[in-house]
Amino acid sequence: MKELVAQYLSKTISRRGFVNRLVKTGVTLAAAQSMVQSLTPLAYGETGEADVTPEDVKIFEGTGGEAFAEQLIASGVKYVFGNSASSDAYFYEALVDRPELTYILTPHEGPGAAMAMGYIQASGEPAVVMQAAIVGMANAIGQMYNAWKEQTPLVFYSYRADQSTRAGRDGFEEVMYQEEIVAPITKWHWSARRPDMIPETVRRAFKVAWTPPWGPTYATWHSDFTGEQSRSEVISHRMVDPRMRIRPNPREVERAARLLVEAERPMLFVGDELYKGKVVDKAVRLAELLGMPVTQPRQVFANFPQPHPLWVGGSAMRTQKPDLVINVGNKLHHFGSAPMVPRDVKFIDLRNDSDSMGNVITTDVPLVADVGYGLDDLLAALEDLMTPAIRQQGQERAEQVRAYTDRARELWPVMTRNPDWDNSPMISDRVTYEIAQFADKDACFVDESSVGGKHFLGFNPLGGREWFHRYGGHLGAGTGKAAGVKLARPDQQVICLSGDGAFVFGPTGLWNMARLELPTIVVVYNNHSYAGPHNRVIAAVPDSRMVQERRYFCDYMGKPDMNMAYIAKGFGVEGEVANNPAELQEALKRARRANAEGKSYLIDAQVARTGVGWDEEPWTPSVHES
Repeated sequence: MKELVAQYLSKTISRRGFVNRLVKTGVTLAAAQSMVQSLTPLAYGETGEADVTPEDVKIFEGTGGEAFAEQLIASGVKYVFGNSASSDAYFYEALVDRPELTYILTPHEGPGAAMAMGYIQASGEPAVVMQAAIVGMANAIGQMYNAWKEQTPLVFYSYRADQSTRAGRDGFEEVMYQEEIVAPITKWHWSARRPDMIPETVRRAFKVAWTPPWGPTYATWHSDFTGEQSRSEVISHRMVDPRMRIRPNPREVERAARLLVEAERPMLFVGDELYKGKVVDKAVRLAELLGMPVTQPRQVFANFPQPHPLWVGGSAMRTQKPDLVINVGNKLHHFGSAPMVPRDVKFIDLRNDSDSMGNVITTDVPLVADVGYGLDDLLAALEDLMTPAIRQQGQERAEQVRAYTDRARELWPVMTRNPDWDNSPMISDRVTYEIAQFADKDACFVDESSVGGKHFLGFNPLGGREWFHRYGGHLGAGTGKAAGVKLARPDQQVICLSGDGAFVFGPTGLWNMARLELPTIVVVYNNHSYAGPHNRVIAAVPDSRMVQERRYFCDYMGKPDMNMAYIAKGFGVEGEVANNPAELQEALKRARRANAEGKSYLIDAQVARTGVGWDEEPWTPSVHES
């Protein structure tokens, strides 16, 4: 007991560590907390700063692994997602006395990183993902790319296999400039030069990742640092967070407001900064104030209520013919050489990501700001300009948009009269339709599919169904991200929609669902092909001989067919194959019952191939053909 008190008074163990060790000696938790409260003034003195506690800035002495764990706790981390690595032994030792950190073992680094991403995106809380040296990082780098494209603040760590005493000698798993490999797809990357720099490196990684615009960061250090003793500072995140919620330039806000009220056909783009900032309702107010149609270029989340009468969905530039576009929080991912907003259309850009402003689209009013503050100021400026005539114009515009959306929604039931609606194998729209009828009103959809019919789902971030889309481009995120979303949202139904090609890139997330009892539903749209590449390849080649000869080299995944339900069972998740709509309906019912028992369930939905040139039994190349 005396030794523990001496260690605490000399600041060689943290307040949390002191309490944990007292409890292990038999002292009750209440008594231990009382003792630490009485000793804290002696250990840290009176600072005169009521908002700074001894836990905010403290001196820590111990191994590098312990310092790593202490800084993770100070940075607000609850979950560590990792694939086992022997050189992290001292970090694992540190977890024994730190129940604040929960280590989640993932069988593969890629889906493990996707699980961490899903958790961050659904909870808004920090997490770290760990891999073994360069070989583990190489497996995770695809999901690092997704985190970069999706602006997810995920911190990656992997040690350098080369120890500091033998670095540079081409040792086992050694590579020169390891941290530089990830430079193009991280906001910040660094290698700690000494063991005492581990906490500083870790907290800087979290600071940069969570400073808008968000994005992944990478930290590394020589593997022997984790076991070395050192003395360093451990600092809470709030003491280094720059709190980058900034207001826009007032003069630019006034210019934007004038342009908006003068426009005849204004239109609103929405993006992920709205969802992340929990200010979708302010975007709804802006749209309703001016009667603007709303659309969303490609993003991760649904950032506007899609059942809203002002929501016009895709192809809005063509159907609405706006004379002004205001973008609020969208990264504006371009797919072609032409700018998304033509040069003759006025453009207002409101977001915190100034790096990409003006890169492709010319900007009449740049509003670099937190979208919540920016919308507050813009709405206030608009109210000052609103006359009865302008309000009337907005109401008339809203009625025109409503008439357009009503006509579009009237066409949806026509899809159910498709002559192939009841076919086996099913068309993908029928699968999505059945899922839409089945899903809870506030279900979370993790989407790694490229199928149609998503309008049936009616996403609404204001208390309705939510969307977590994999738009970074690297496949294999679906099951891992779904497990992470369920970890963050245990009381909401989570449904993963995956193409068969994407699913086989990373099914190991199913094991985490089973191990951690994260009841999730996974639906695989299984057409035994890479249908997307098939159609794009054919479209790229005029007068394609592949079409003429019916010989496709890069897309058919049959012979043998993959049974996704069997794959799921190998990871501890029950599942079944659904060949037709009736079987799918019954499978969804069984999936709900499994979820009620705390179990995940997979449905292998047999889907027809669509596009040009598919035969009933596609040709497959053989290595034995001459």
